[in-house]
Amino acid sequence: MNTPSEDMTPLERLGASRRTFLAVAGAGAGASLLAACAGGGGGDSEGGGSVTGEGEVSDENPLGVDGTQPVTAVIFDGGYGTEYAEATGEKYQELYPDSTVDVQATVNIQQDLQPQFAGGTPPDVFDNSGAQKLAIDGLVPQLADLGDLLAAPMLDAEGTVEENLLPGVTSPGMFDGTFLGMNYVYTVFALWYSASEFEEKGWTVPETWEDLMALGEEVKGEDRYLFSFGGQNASNYYQEMALSMAAKLGGPEVLTTIDNLEEGAFEQEAIVTVYDAIAEAVEAGYFEPGGEGIKHTDAQTNWVTGTSVFYPSGSWIENEQASVTPEGYEMTGAPVPSFPDAAMPHEAFHGTAAEQYFVPSGGQNPTGGAEFLRVMLSKEQAQNFAELTKAPSVVKDTVPEDGFGSTALASVNAMISAAGENTFTYNFSDWYGLGADSITNWTSFLKGDIDAATLREQEQAMIDRVREDDSITKFEAGS
Repeated sequence: MNTPSEDMTPLERLGASRRTFLAVAGAGAGASLLAACAGGGGGDSEGGGSVTGEGEVSDENPLGVDGTQPVTAVIFDGGYGTEYAEATGEKYQELYPDSTVDVQATVNIQQDLQPQFAGGTPPDVFDNSGAQKLAIDGLVPQLADLGDLLAAPMLDAEGTVEENLLPGVTSPGMFDGTFLGMNYVYTVFALWYSASEFEEKGWTVPETWEDLMALGEEVKGEDRYLFSFGGQNASNYYQEMALSMAAKLGGPEVLTTIDNLEEGAFEQEAIVTVYDAIAEAVEAGYFEPGGEGIKHTDAQTNWVTGTSVFYPSGSWIENEQASVTPEGYEMTGAPVPSFPDAAMPHEAFHGTAAEQYFVPSGGQNPTGGAEFLRVMLSKEQAQNFAELTKAPSVVKDTVPEDGFGSTALASVNAMISAAGENTFTYNFSDWYGLGADSITNWTSFLKGDIDAATLREQEQAMIDRVREDDSITKFEAGS
């Protein structure tokens, strides 16, 4: 099984993280595991009990925290750093002055925590992320049920914690109906461009595929391209764009059909329409040539330095390209283009949650670990996270319109607000480790070696192999 590594693209790392979490947990769980609509996984074991403690439960202390007990939190020291978690610890100690919070940073979650679980001394809460994250094999029964956390009132806002979360973010943490993992970072997939260039040239961001192709012809006249792609490791960014457009055209059930490995999934009308349209863009010369020989970071550098106009990616793109993006570029995201008679509004987008936190039931203070998460999920701390990292958390309404000075974050915030409940995701590539096959298929397609019909045949064959392999645990999407 592939686990995240530093050589992967962010999309591959996100997929590998989710795949490790889901597939390992699902080993031996039977022929099919239920996953919620927005994408999650399940195992056949429940966690180790509620996180509500024996302290006096009140509106101010809904989880019954013993305010004299210390809390240990282990945080992955990766792209988001640990400053946001340290701020959470400080706030916790303000609420419980007789307690202490030990926030420990590591890049080796598995190496550091596996012996602690084996010895019965796990931390009270930990961030299971990075290349050396813990696999979930055998871990699920040792995790506390966080359902009471979701039902608890927000620390600094009306309603419960769950009522203040963005749509779909709890699904990846569900195991047979038990909520065990709290994802904290929200990833928005978008079509990225330079707002300053569009303003300078008087361009309007295309909302339809027809308008995008018209802009492509104009850009071609400048000896430039609509798109760059990194065929060595990330041509499947365009698979993501295509599937997002297909979901908007035909509805989220288009993606559910693929997730469920159904025969003819890649011959659905919406898929055919979108794939054929992209083939026309390839034939028209709107993709930068030579992409098959470069990595995604090289393609993205070509994009921000002016060779191309658009690039499809997740909301990590600003941080990833920070060192090479020209000053004044004003990186901005927009929903992928729509087709006529679409089932979903143009504002709909592909969104998913990542960076998963667990509370071990065998820790010294699991109630304190859950309360640490409740503090971290407060409006105050979620806003602090976004300001520090230029990435949105899963908490609603915590990013100002100006995105703390980040045009990328401001645009993500605007997309979230405009879409409302109109978000979707898919899981088949993550569940079954199909990223490498997708890259091979899409690199050949974007290079012009195969046509859209052949691409669909290859992608259908890819999921057919999984469906017909009885040794692979299958997941079921949709609810």
